[in-house]
Amino acid sequence: MTSSVQYTIGHRLKLEMQRLGITSAELAKRADVKTSFIYDIMNGKSANPSTVKLARVAESLGVSLGYLVGSDTPASPSQLSNDGYVVIPQLAMDNLGEGVVKGSEEESCAFRVSWLRERFHTGPEKLRLLRLRDDSMESVLCHNDTLLIDTSSRTPSPPGIFVLFDGAGLLVRRVEYVAYGEPPRIRILPDNPLYSTYERSLEETLIIGRVVWFAREI
Repeated sequence: MTSSVQYTIGHRLKLEMQRLGITSAELAKRADVKTSFIYDIMNGKSANPSTVKLARVAESLGVSLGYLVGSDTPASPSQLSNDGYVVIPQLAMDNLGEGVVKGSEEESCAFRVSWLRERFHTGPEKLRLLRLRDDSMESVLCHNDTLLIDTSSRTPSPPGIFVLFDGAGLLVRRVEYVAYGEPPRIRILPDNPLYSTYERSLEETLIIGRVVWFAREI
């Protein structure tokens, strides 16, 4: 077991700007967004940044939108042990803000690679862990459940439980297509009736991946 340290979207943005040697104003011009949009992301002040704008920023930096929000970080080959186990990286529920998210020194989990491939028909590099930090999906999923996410499954057909990036961070919800929606729309549903159901354009939504497994402490 190893403790995880998560880089926020603001920190990733700064690193990529430093790599390219460009300023916030230059990046804003390349991405056709306001400079204030870049500043707000860097400083964690944007409550609900447009996914379309974020995609343009990522493209201007030469990285994927998934990488920018923290879902496309490949697993390091060094994480594969001699006995066939691999450590699956963790996602952070709150991706916005300054610096890094250290949380409460959460532990990463190791899985046998053969079991992952047989059970989920995908490689460990496509899988991520997420510690659920709210009660929006009770009673199916509970606060503090550890979720295994397949980031290669990002289309809600069939419907299922997915991890989404809503502009402010990650959330876990049921997702389904809205029939006859044009442009294509999805319906985002909690299991807990205290949370709201709403619809959103598929283009404006970043689906990180499908929840395929979970573990729970007793």
